[in-house]
Formats: sequence, C-alpha cells, structure tokens
Amino acid sequence: MASRGKPAKKEKPIEEFEVLDVKDVGKEAESLLRYAKKYISEGSHSKQLAVGGVAGWITGYIAMKIGKTIATAVGGSLILLQIANHKGYINVNWSKMNKDLDSATKKLAHAGSDPSIPQMLDKVQHFVVENGYFSCGFSGGFLIGLAS
Repeated sequence: MASRGKPAKKEKPIEEFEVLDVKDVGKEAESLLRYAKKYISEGSHSKQLAVGGVAGWITGYIAMKIGKTIATAVGGSLILLQIANHKGYINVNWSKMNKDLDSATKKLAHAGSDPSIPQMLDKVQHFVVENGYFSCGFSGGFLIGLAS
C-alpha cells in the first residue's frame, strides 16, 4: 500500500517593493508651492480669478463633505455619552474634567505664543493682498463648494 505524502506547498513568489525616499518630500512640496505662487502671481487677472475659483470650489466641497462627517460623528457621540450618563452606565468626574480643561487651556495659550505663527500669517496676508483676484475667486469658489 502506497503511503500518501502531503502535497508540496506552492511557494509564493516574493514580491519586490520599491523603496521610496521621503526625506525630500518637504522640499518638493515647498518647491511646488513656490511654483504655484509664481504661476498665479504672474498670470492675468482672468487666470487668477479662474484658478482661485476652481481651487476654492474644490476646497469648499471637500470641507463640506468632511465637515458633515465630523459633525455627525461628534454629535452622535455626544448624544450617546449623554444617554449613557443619564442611564448610569458612566459617571463623569466633573472636577477632574474641569482641572484637565484648565491645564489644556494653559498649554494652548503657551503654544499660541509660537513666533512662527505670526510670520506665517504675515506671508498669507501678503499673498492675499498681492493677488486680490485670486483671493476673490477663491472666496467665491469656496462658498459655491460649500453650497454644492
């Protein structure tokens, strides 16, 4: 009587993956933003208005979709927590919560004094003032994106 051996397992082919170097991604993104800024600034008024409108519409549409999802998740979780608290499933230690909120408020106030934030806001304000047509197009497109 012949003995049955286990069938040989099929060897899976080894997949080769490309290793991506992400060290220069920040530099590439900065270069891309610099190019986009130059492209927008040197363009005609109609080009600035059109590019701003399209960019604003896309941004507004994405913000609306993400905003609805976040609002639904946060609102639903707050309702569930209130129901669980009311039914006695959870008890909230309000004094500890207030102490933690005060601590978080102090940390945020300290983080808000970062000197790089005003510099960044100055750059944004300068861009908005220098490219008024783009800014107006972006604002209008953003509102249209929120409405669609």
